[in-house]
Amino acid sequence: MPRCWRLDYANEFHLDITPSIPNPECRFGGELVPDKTLKTWKASNSMGYRAKFNRRAALLPRIRPALGMTFDSMRKVDVEPYPENKRLKGILLRIVQIAKRHRDLLFIDDNDGVAPLSIIITTLASRTYEICATNFEYDHELDLIVDVLRRMPSMLETGTFQGRAVWYLWNQTTSGENFCEKWNKYPERAIAFFEWHRRILADVELLARAQGLDQVRRRLGDVFGMGPANKAMDSLTERVDTARATGRLSVTKSAGLIMGTTAASATPVPANTFFGDRR
Repeated sequence: MPRCWRLDYANEFHLDITPSIPNPECRFGGELVPDKTLKTWKASNSMGYRAKFNRRAALLPRIRPALGMTFDSMRKVDVEPYPENKRLKGILLRIVQIAKRHRDLLFIDDNDGVAPLSIIITTLASRTYEICATNFEYDHELDLIVDVLRRMPSMLETGTFQGRAVWYLWNQTTSGENFCEKWNKYPERAIAFFEWHRRILADVELLARAQGLDQVRRRLGDVFGMGPANKAMDSLTERVDTARATGRLSVTKSAGLIMGTTAASATPVPANTFFGDRR
């Protein structure tokens, strides 16, 4: 921990403290933090970074509504405005959580310290999410997640120094902070990042192609462990059951099961009483 001091307390509690001073050269209101290894001050801006991340997280991606309506049916009925999808508001946070969870499992026995840093994963994900959310439209949230993950390496900058490759991922809220600086000293960290990226992209693409809840549960378990997989699937099952019971679950030929606002061409799914009688 070259930038902080750790205070150890009883019962295995500890507190990490990073002292800082204002950075007069940062137009974003950043600070300077100590680098104990280099014995100097280095630029940073934790508050500015958080604010920029939150602004990106507030962006709502464009997901095509799966209303399953044909052109003819749209001309014959009054279409209610598609309800805002509340779940999408936290999708960047979910992407970061998914990526970090995958990283933790892949490098669970990382004795060499090569696992991708959280700040690198978070920065790449937030930048590509901003591009995806403001420029493209997707059929499903999983398509968005795959696209965000796929584009992450494109945010990295490269160059050469003394005949060797160097990597840059600048903190956009200050000047001179390169999140990839350790890659240039330990090239195995860059190799580990690209291996992790290859694995998570393949795993999430495979998950996006899953058909049926059983297959989704199984593939989720393969990637993230059965505990989180069962929790996610139980939550989905509960939402479907609630939608069925309240008459908000329908089926269309083009979109399959849909919840919420229904189209004129949609067939309501009857409530299930579990003893062979339909309400």
